[in-house]
Amino acid sequence: MPASPARRRTAAPAVIQDHHVKARTGVVFAVKKGDRIRLTDLEGQQGLDFWAFRKWGDKVVRPLEFLSCEHTKPSIERLFPTVGDAARTNFRRPIMTVLEDNSPGEHDMQYAACDPTRYKELGFRGKHASCQDNFHKAAKRIGLALPFTPQPWNIFCNFFINPDGTFTVKAPASRAGDNLTMRAEMEAWVIISACPQDLNATCGGEPTDIRVEVLR
Repeated sequence: MPASPARRRTAAPAVIQDHHVKARTGVVFAVKKGDRIRLTDLEGQQGLDFWAFRKWGDKVVRPLEFLSCEHTKPSIERLFPTVGDAARTNFRRPIMTVLEDNSPGEHDMQYAACDPTRYKELGFRGKHASCQDNFHKAAKRIGLALPFTPQPWNIFCNFFINPDGTFTVKAPASRAGDNLTMRAEMEAWVIISACPQDLNATCGGEPTDIRVEVLR
């Protein structure tokens, strides 16, 4: 007897991790191949920096394999992935595939993570939270120490490229509740920073919280 329609129906993925990431802070978590990651801008106009590193067990794989914006762009022949595209690693293998985008679709792969020298360049004096510091604090928790900061995937960030090749830093067009869902194509450690940038329009002038869910 053929299976009933109810039996053939695939169960919807369940949320197995739910991270409320405060403004200006970061988080690190593990995903398995096939897990979905849903990133939500809770209040609107909030960018986030995204990194992913291939893992085996609890360890980061050596030689290091990580999401590489530099390798992704030639492979997909776009400035950043859209629905159906996969972000690639430094070995040009798919690591994250965009499944659904309920946002204006601005996900920059050009700008480096904000760091202390960037804030100094913008005229700030003193200590300021940064995506670079959030990255290295999170990486330390999984035993990863790097002498550099990989280029992040800047989700919801609206760094506009003008026809003459110049950039304009615009406020994200994302609104409260906008989200992006991707699928992990390999077991990975994921690091995310709710960007602290408040000296230009990167986060609309006032950084806010984000939500990160893992579904399986």
